[in-house]
Amino acid sequence: MIKLFRKIRQNLLAENLPGRQAGKFSKYLMYAIGEIILVVIGILIALSINNWNEGRINKIKEQEYLEGIKTDLQSDLNYIDILLPNYKSRIQRYATLDSLVRVRSTKIFDIDVSEIASLTHQMATLYPRKGSYSSLISDNSTGLITNKELLKELKGMYEVGYVRVLLLGQELDDISTQIKWETRFDFRQNLKGFTFEDFDRLFANLEILDRNVRKYNERLYSLLERINQRIALIEQELNKR
Repeated sequence: MIKLFRKIRQNLLAENLPGRQAGKFSKYLMYAIGEIILVVIGILIALSINNWNEGRINKIKEQEYLEGIKTDLQSDLNYIDILLPNYKSRIQRYATLDSLVRVRSTKIFDIDVSEIASLTHQMATLYPRKGSYSSLISDNSTGLITNKELLKELKGMYEVGYVRVLLLGQELDDISTQIKWETRFDFRQNLKGFTFEDFDRLFANLEILDRNVRKYNERLYSLLERINQRIALIEQELNKR
């Protein structure tokens, strides 16, 4: 392109024959204008190449962030799939034993102490993997995510959805610890001498824990659905490449 303009400029100079009025001045003027045009064109081409290269690099970075976030979300998804059966089992065990206490069934006295003590154990909770999203935020790179609706959904997940689950999980741990310390109940205890009144007191505390276990379990199910939705959105965006 530059060679073409240079040739045109030289042809124009060649047409400026000696003898014409102010020919020498015109020749230098046209030469100067030609050089300016060439410099401007060179700058524009260089900027265009630089912008294209920068855009290409940003696309690569965006893809790396999205793939990293997708991997983190998938890991959380897999862990939730492990947690949910444990919560379901715990909820069912509590319901069975609590019903025996409520109807004053003597079968409760035949239950192994470890089965009742297990109801006071702390449940495993979700600690989300946030490495890729945290890097996106700390690097001030949110502008790289061209799909702003996707970015909004990811922010809602990490800054609201996950935070709510973390807070409830901490509350669950605190209640479990409190019940253990207040009742001093563990698998080493002997249930001989326990009366229905003793079980009433114990299961009154366990009921508080059970309500929070159920709430956490419901939140995990809700989170499971939201994570699947975000993964699908990321995959749609990656498939555009």
